[in-house]
Amino acid sequence: MARTRACKLIHNLIVVAVILALPLFSSGNSPQLPEQDGGLELPYGWTASEASDPVRSRLMGMRKDLEKDPTLHVRVTGHTDTFGSSRENLAIGYYYAQTVARQLESTFGFDRTRINIVSAGETEPQIGHGSSRLQSANRRVVIALDKHGSEVIDPVPEVGSPDKRVFIIEPSPGNVNRAYQRVRAIVEGSSTTALLTVNGVSSLIAVQDARVESEVVLNNGENIIEIMAWDRSGQFGRDKVTVIYIPPPPQVELFHPKDGDFFNTTLSPVVKVRGRVLSTSPIKETFLFLNGSPRRINVTPGGNFNQSVVLIREINTMKIEALDLFGKTATSPEISVRTVNMSPREMVVFLTWDKPDVDLDLHVWGPERKHTFYGALDPYESSQAIGGGALDLDDKDGFGPEVFSLADGLEGVYTVGARYHHSFKGEPAQAQITVVLNPADHARRITRIFGPYTLAPGSSDTWTAARISMPDGTFLTQ
Repeated sequence: MARTRACKLIHNLIVVAVILALPLFSSGNSPQLPEQDGGLELPYGWTASEASDPVRSRLMGMRKDLEKDPTLHVRVTGHTDTFGSSRENLAIGYYYAQTVARQLESTFGFDRTRINIVSAGETEPQIGHGSSRLQSANRRVVIALDKHGSEVIDPVPEVGSPDKRVFIIEPSPGNVNRAYQRVRAIVEGSSTTALLTVNGVSSLIAVQDARVESEVVLNNGENIIEIMAWDRSGQFGRDKVTVIYIPPPPQVELFHPKDGDFFNTTLSPVVKVRGRVLSTSPIKETFLFLNGSPRRINVTPGGNFNQSVVLIREINTMKIEALDLFGKTATSPEISVRTVNMSPREMVVFLTWDKPDVDLDLHVWGPERKHTFYGALDPYESSQAIGGGALDLDDKDGFGPEVFSLADGLEGVYTVGARYHHSFKGEPAQAQITVVLNPADHARRITRIFGPYTLAPGSSDTWTAARISMPDGTFLTQ
């Protein structure tokens, strides 16, 4: 009898342990099992390449159902945790759904015109409260089949409708000969977050004083630039332009690196980019595009440049574009370089600004009151610096970038900001901070752009751009 009771007790303990462990298998990149009711649920960060056999079978079944029944469409709904503002979570939910929808089209052959992308934001949590880790199950995407007549809240109004609420001012549609483009838009209402999508790749950007400003890099040929935003009443707005980039003949030489080079990043991810602009006219501005992100660089009167960059991926693309005083554009061929022994980064932060001979400083505050900046580059040099973090690049000559990276950092909140340090001319500068989460993982990568924000000399003003809860990657409200 005692042995039977002991066996029952052990059995009950095992059952309880299994039940308590179930939430752990509903998040992250754990195996996904199809839901019997309410559609197929996938965790945030899901990639088609990692899809389990049951998920692949369910998706292919959905696609066949769509092909058989023209009255059906597939609804892809993004859900978020409850951290941050409801408006921002609405945008993040759309981002989650859009990432999965692209994979349905490219990998599983779904008809894009039959995919309805929806965001539920934080309105339907599975776990109503708790830590970010406990709420990991809330960050998910649900795929379901619906009749055309079913009630679906579509977050994308038609472009040009009276209530579009977003108006792209720059760039104008048509042909251009520059890959670098500044994007500016007016956002009506009380939106604080917008979604900038360039050729299907999205970034969340801040709305300041009803304005959106950012920088993008165009591909050769047709480019579609789209901005979406949400106001406090839940109204959506969208506008888009089509820009055709026709590159000029190459007139920039890249001496280092060369296409196909390998770099061992065990000691440092920093690489020098050296070259020359072949122009008889004075250069107005020059940009280096690293993995599609633009950054201004200094060019000597003789046309030479020597710029440090930080490699954050296994495969990195580079290109140089210069503009002279008469508006003539010069470009270099695009090259690709690889890294070996690249440790995966959880977060990379870039600080850039718009003036030469101005020194701005990137500051990051982390758990346990740690602080990484020019005086505490990494924990090997200073106990004050953030564990697992490093200021990989500290620029003092203007434009930036200053680069902070985090790998295997402590759990907690990281605050990202900038300060004005020095300038011989005493000029103010407009700063921009870009935060990239999971930069080496395309499916889980999220980019947030903050600014521009004006920093002036003679002031102790600190621009606090963002607060991020790690390792889950939740952007917190200020």
